[in-house]
Amino acid sequence: MSYVVLARKWRPAQFADIVGQGNIVRTLMNAVKKGRIHQAHLFTGSRGIGKTSIARIFAKVIRCPEAKDEGENGGLSSCDHCASCREIAAGSSVDVIEIDGASNNGVDAVREIRESAKYLPSSGSRKIYIIDEVHMLTTAAFNALLKTLEEPPPHVIFVFATTEPHKIPATILSRVQRFDFRRVTAAQVQERLTQVTKAEGIAADPGALALVGRAAEGSMRDALSLLDQVIAFAGQTITIENVRESIGLIQSQTLLGILRGVLERKPLPALALVEEAFQQGHDLRVLSRSLIELVHAAILAKVGAQRPSGLELSADEWDEIRSLSALRPLEELELIFQALHHGTDWIARSPQPKIVLDVLLVKCASAEALVPVEKMASAGSAGRGPAPSPVAATIPVAEPMRSAPERAAPEAVATPPAVPNLSAPLSWEEMVRHFRAQRPRLASLLEHASSHRMPAADSVELEVRFNPDNSFKAEQLKQKDLADEVNSFCTGRMGRTVRVAVHVDASAGESQAQVREREAREREESARRAIVQHPVVQEARALFGGELGPVERAAPMGGPGA
Repeated sequence: MSYVVLARKWRPAQFADIVGQGNIVRTLMNAVKKGRIHQAHLFTGSRGIGKTSIARIFAKVIRCPEAKDEGENGGLSSCDHCASCREIAAGSSVDVIEIDGASNNGVDAVREIRESAKYLPSSGSRKIYIIDEVHMLTTAAFNALLKTLEEPPPHVIFVFATTEPHKIPATILSRVQRFDFRRVTAAQVQERLTQVTKAEGIAADPGALALVGRAAEGSMRDALSLLDQVIAFAGQTITIENVRESIGLIQSQTLLGILRGVLERKPLPALALVEEAFQQGHDLRVLSRSLIELVHAAILAKVGAQRPSGLELSADEWDEIRSLSALRPLEELELIFQALHHGTDWIARSPQPKIVLDVLLVKCASAEALVPVEKMASAGSAGRGPAPSPVAATIPVAEPMRSAPERAAPEAVATPPAVPNLSAPLSWEEMVRHFRAQRPRLASLLEHASSHRMPAADSVELEVRFNPDNSFKAEQLKQKDLADEVNSFCTGRMGRTVRVAVHVDASAGESQAQVREREAREREESARRAIVQHPVVQEARALFGGELGPVERAAPMGGPGA
C-alpha cells in the first residue's frame, strides 16, 4: 500500500477537526441546523488554512442523511459511512462537483455549470459546486456565472474558495456570503502537531514542534508537510536540532552571534557568521526574519517584558538577549528593527541577497539613535553664526514629508480697557493692542495692513492700505460692523469723530503679519538645513531611505515669558 502523506492523512474530516476557524465553523453549522443555508459562499484566506477542507465538510453535512448534532462537544457532524459521505471524501460524487478555477476559467466551463445546475441531484436534496481559486475565472466567465448566481435553482449551492478576493468582481461579491479565514497561530499548529505525532507513535520535543509551527507561517497544511520532512530526516525521535537541520533553520547560537556583533558595533564577526550560514545553504530570507524576531525579543527585554512565548528560547538564551539589549538604547534597537524589516524585502528581490544582507548588517552595526533636534541644530550651526531657534521633533523615518499643522495662537486674556488719555496722540500700536485684547479677529485684519496714516490734529480720516495679496482682508475691514468699531474706538480715544478709509495699493509693502511669517519661514529653513546636514540624520536617511518629517519650533523652556 502506498504511503499517504500526513497533510492528506490528517486532513480534517469533521467540523470538530478544524483548527483556528471557530467562528466560521459555528456560523456554517448553525446555518445547516436552522435551514438558513445561503445560495453562495466565498471562503477567502491564505494557503493551507482549511478553505477547501471546510467546503467538503460543509457539503458532507448538508447531504448526509445521518448527520447528527453532538452539541457543545462535537457540534454538527456527518456519519462518514453513507454512500454520499464516502463519495465526497473520495472526490467522486456526482452531486458535489469540485472545479479548479485555474484550469477551467473560461466561458465554456461556466456554461457547463449552468447547464448541469438545472438538473436535480441524483440523490439527496442539494447539488453543491465547489470552485477553487475562483479568482482565476475570466471576466467573461464571471459574467456568464452572474445570472445563475443571482437566481440559482433551489437545489444548488455554490462554494467559492480563493486566496485573492480583490480580483473577484464586485457584482459577484455582492451575491455571496463572505468568510475571511484566519492564519492558524503557532500555538494552534503546535497543539495539532502534538496530536499527530502521538497518533503516529513519534517522540517529539515540544520545542521542535514549535519551530515547525513557526516555519509554517500560519498554514496547517505546510506544517504537516514540514513535519513529514522532519520525520524522514530524524526518524521516530524529533529534536530541535533535527528540525533546524532538516528544514534549513539556523542555529540559535549563530543568530545570537550575529546579533551580538551588530549590537557591539563589531560587524566583522557578524559577517563571518552570515558567510558560514550562506555556505551551509541556509536561506538568507529565513535568516533575516529570524534576526528580526531576535531584535523584537531584545526590544521586549529592554522594556522589561517577559520572555515571548512565540520564540523557542531557552532560559540561557533569553538571559543572553537581555544582556545584549543593554548594549544599545531603545531608540537604536528600534532603528535596527526597522532596517531589518525593510531589508527583508530587498533581500527577497535582489539577485545578490548576501551582498544586501552584508551591507545591511554593517549599517545596523554603525547606526546611532537620533538625538534631540535642538542639539542637531546647534551642532549644525557651530562655526556658522548663531544657532537657529530651538526645534523639537522626532524625525519619522520612511514617511512622506508633510507640512506641520498650524497651531492656533493662544487666546489673549481680556483686560479692562484703560482710561483714554485724550492729551496723548493715538498710535497704531495702541489701537492694535486694544483690539487684540477685545476683538482678536479685528486685530488680525489690522496687522495684515501694509501701511497706515493716523488722523492728524486737523484730520478726521484713518487711512489703512493693504497690498493686493491681502485684498480679501481689506474687503473684510470695509464691512460696516468692523469699520464702525474702529471708528468708535478712534472717536472715543481722540475726542472727535474719526472714520476709517481702506485702500488696496499695489505699491504697499509687506504687512506686519507677512514680515513675521517670512522671518519664521527663514528661521525654520535655517534650522532644517542644519538638521539635514547633521551626520546622524544623514545616516538615518541612508539607512532607511526615508524623508525628513515636519520640523516644529518649540516654545522655550519655562513658558512664553522665559
